[in-house]
Amino acid sequence: MEIDSIITDVLEEVGNKVAIGLGGMLGCELELPAPTSILLSKKEFFDQSRKKQVMVRLIVSGDHDGYIYVFCRLKDAVHLGGTLIMLPPAELEERVKKEAFGEEEIDSFGEIANIVSGELCSSFEELYPEKLHFKMDGLEALVPSKIKMDAPEPFPPGLYLKAAYPVALDGKALDELVLLFPAALLGITVPEALDLETNPSDDARSTSGRLVNPEEAAALLGELSPDSSSAAGVAVETTSTARPVLPGQPISMGEEPTLAGAEPVILVVAIDGSHGQTISAMINEHGYKATLVDRKENFKDLSKTLSSRVKGLVLVMDEIGEQSFSVAIKVRTAFGESVPLIAAGSQWTRSKVLQAVKYGVCDILVTPASAEEVLEKVEAHFKSVQNVAV
Repeated sequence: MEIDSIITDVLEEVGNKVAIGLGGMLGCELELPAPTSILLSKKEFFDQSRKKQVMVRLIVSGDHDGYIYVFCRLKDAVHLGGTLIMLPPAELEERVKKEAFGEEEIDSFGEIANIVSGELCSSFEELYPEKLHFKMDGLEALVPSKIKMDAPEPFPPGLYLKAAYPVALDGKALDELVLLFPAALLGITVPEALDLETNPSDDARSTSGRLVNPEEAAALLGELSPDSSSAAGVAVETTSTARPVLPGQPISMGEEPTLAGAEPVILVVAIDGSHGQTISAMINEHGYKATLVDRKENFKDLSKTLSSRVKGLVLVMDEIGEQSFSVAIKVRTAFGESVPLIAAGSQWTRSKVLQAVKYGVCDILVTPASAEEVLEKVEAHFKSVQNVAV
């Protein structure tokens, strides 16, 4: 599939700007000719990158939210970082040989990554029709052979655009510098993906208020047996007993509860829309304590603050896509696999349900949903761990 010329122009400009900005900071002549760009899967990417890598994660905000990833061979990261801090040639050569990537190298390469993110911002602002901002969110060293292709780390499965820049530093060729973009972030789709997403079968098509069990949806594609008790390592409840909700019972839309107190909490994470507030109110009105938080919350800090009080998670979204699943990964990473995670949203398809299961979701709720439907899922997944009388 041919990449849009606007994207290729932007990526070429990124290389030009990084060469100038980073070369000036290093005090060297840096060359980054126009990149080669291809669409590939996570597995295909790591099949092409067998050497140890340093991956920089960049948060994307603006007209679209998500992440992109910058990859540099570990030896080259040590070389560039050592050049930045002006190591003597003999010591630099020794560190590169040993692939020493300690605290000093991490800090110096982080400065390099900040230059790359800044030039990305500048290039997209000048040439790209949508507003996208890039900010570094951390870096780590990876061994490609140890990456699990169906896991959400270091980035989830999916379709990606790989832009690979040949690199030369003072005339010496280094390995490629790679930018990896989720294809959807740049508006890139392929016919196969479109067919799968927009033509779900009757068995998995969304209906307002209908509950869809991910285990059953996965079985439709033959990826899990119908009587399987787990999906992607996460237990899936197949039966539940709904707590009766009286017809016409009022649902409060008042002030959300605070995090004060020591009682167990169900965390409702609102990605977009108003359903998060509605679901949080429903839960609070029926004997549980729910706390509504925004998708931009620092979940790692929140998990430390709440310690082991969070007994259930509800991820609520209008649009089911990469942004939503990236939040699911953050939440799952922060609170661990032992805390049940329900995903609520509209327009579920078989492929999206399967993707949710892979990211640790134990059940699906289609919105808008009634209080009875919400409480049915809360009872099924959270009551045994919540230890709250209802």
